[in-house]
Amino acid sequence: MKHGILLHTANGCTVSKKKLVIACGYESLKYIQKKIAEIHSTYALVSEPIAAGHTWYRNSLVWETATPYLYFRLVAGDRILVGGKDDEFHRHNILASIIKKKAAMLEHSFCKRMPHIPLKADFSWGGAFAVTKDGLPYIGAVPGIRNIYFALGFGGNGITFSIVAAELLRDVLTGKQNGNEGLFGFNR
Repeated sequence: MKHGILLHTANGCTVSKKKLVIACGYESLKYIQKKIAEIHSTYALVSEPIAAGHTWYRNSLVWETATPYLYFRLVAGDRILVGGKDDEFHRHNILASIIKKKAAMLEHSFCKRMPHIPLKADFSWGGAFAVTKDGLPYIGAVPGIRNIYFALGFGGNGITFSIVAAELLRDVLTGKQNGNEGLFGFNR
């Protein structure tokens, strides 16, 4: 196809489009030759249900900006999600012993900040996420790759950056000027 994209699925189907937007997080890095992000490990736990009245102001999301950071919020079932204590590297299979150690650290950090809430971990896990050198997403076209655009809101702000990416890519794809192209572009 001269001016478009052909996608081939695993079951033998072919999809033909003029443009393609790739927005699948750090997995997108395999399509980009330039190194734009590092892969880190992050950890989280969900508490056992807590008793009524053991919350904080308006059950807000609390995000501490220290390094390593800590965040927590109330989730369904009267449980608390606590996350952070990241590592600046990533193993494909994070050892259960590391997850257990990080969960204990998260629980301790939460209890230090909210001593009036009796938190006990029920589930914990570790996972991967990508971090850029400047903390900003990469949105737009990679120089030298035609008709493919990326929406890569890495780090802890992916949800916020997805709105920015949607608006910016909408403008780019419809020919409308958007002053943020350079800010989030691949040539920065």
